[in-house]
Amino acid sequence: MEKRAKMSGVFVVLCFLSLIMMAGCAEKTVVPEQPVVPNEQALKEQALKEQALKEQALKEQALKEQALKEQALKEQALKEQALKEEELKKAKEEAVTPAVSSVDIEDIHFDLDKYNLSSEARATLEKLANWMRQHKDYYVLIEGNCDERGTNEYNLALGEHRADAAKRYLMDLGVDEIRIKTVSYGEERPLDPAHNGEAWAKNRRDHFVINITKK
Repeated sequence: MEKRAKMSGVFVVLCFLSLIMMAGCAEKTVVPEQPVVPNEQALKEQALKEQALKEQALKEQALKEQALKEQALKEQALKEQALKEEELKKAKEEAVTPAVSSVDIEDIHFDLDKYNLSSEARATLEKLANWMRQHKDYYVLIEGNCDERGTNEYNLALGEHRADAAKRYLMDLGVDEIRIKTVSYGEERPLDPAHNGEAWAKNRRDHFVINITKK
């Protein structure tokens, strides 16, 4: 009986040891890890974030291009303004004409229905020719005029003869023909609008307009 009790105790011990060993083996069993699969909401948020970054990059690029365009337009405007100012300055310099006092050429006058030059007219033209020989950048416009008597056609023709007479005399004095222009106004531009002999004498004249030669 005592021997059976001992055998039972040994059996219990062995069973206990077997259970411990089985438990140890169970703890060593490795369970494979499952891959983490992102859920649909996370994917959507990531896509939205990437889209926002792209839109921000495009917006910054557009702003940069706009700034460059505005800068180019500003520089172009400044260049055009500088050119306009330079042209205006040049035009003002070229538009300078001699003062009347520096030339001091008076009108020359004619007798009734005549276009021949008097001694006083020749002296005036000689003074003008001398000035033009010294100032070769200028030309003269000779305006032939008449008094109010006679027809318009007659007075226009007479005014032309008077302007041509002064032109020929200037050419004889050495002024190049290309620097002399003529026009007839007939009776249309009276110096004195009165209707008497004194006014008519004033209006039978050649008037001289001096201008700088156009380049």
